[in-house]
Amino acid sequence: MLPVWARRQIQAFISQFIGRTNAARTNRAWIGVGSREGMEPVDRSRFDRGLMREPEGGGRIEQLVGADPLRAFVYVPGHKDPQPELWLDPGLAGHRELFEKFARTRLGALGLEGANVQIDHVFPKKAGALDGLAFVRMLAIPGPSNMDAGRTVERAMAELARGAPSPKLVRLARYVSLGKATGFVGWEQLPDSDDPSENLPAVRRLFAHLRAFGLPAEVLTEFDARLTARMIGKVR
Repeated sequence: MLPVWARRQIQAFISQFIGRTNAARTNRAWIGVGSREGMEPVDRSRFDRGLMREPEGGGRIEQLVGADPLRAFVYVPGHKDPQPELWLDPGLAGHRELFEKFARTRLGALGLEGANVQIDHVFPKKAGALDGLAFVRMLAIPGPSNMDAGRTVERAMAELARGAPSPKLVRLARYVSLGKATGFVGWEQLPDSDDPSENLPAVRRLFAHLRAFGLPAEVLTEFDARLTARMIGKVR
């Protein structure tokens, strides 16, 4: 059982993924950025809304006491009862210690000892560093799903980044990100086949897990599953 503060972080992450604006689904679950400008733009008029975390305004960046402000920051979403987020340079060492400080000062945690969580980058740090991301979102998640994703999906992502770094400035959570955050253990092999039908069984296991976790049916359609199966080998 994860501690309450960790469950709140995961639930906030899910809510951002399935969020709604004017009755239309809008994925606000950012997990990697090439710079932090779009997180809290000073001059909003010069930003593409697609490169802004909260186009309507309200989010803010705060410093994590004791951390290098050029390599770490706390993001506080601009809505009622926001859950603060820790963002780190993917090449920064000591991320568990920094997250423990964040959890103590921002989430009300007593510490990480006995918390039964692993601290990891939601967008994998190796792929993030190879792609030139400046900051990646951190999360406390179940250990088994973290290790399962690390030896399969995230290894494939690193290989993609090594061969052809992506120029994207913003990375959004995908279904594989939700699986990692919510405890999915079901990647039996690297999901990198060119044949979507070979990837579909694993994706359907992922969707069944997410459905049991409580995600609504409207974001777990058969179309979403087939699209994910088609794109899983190049998901970034």
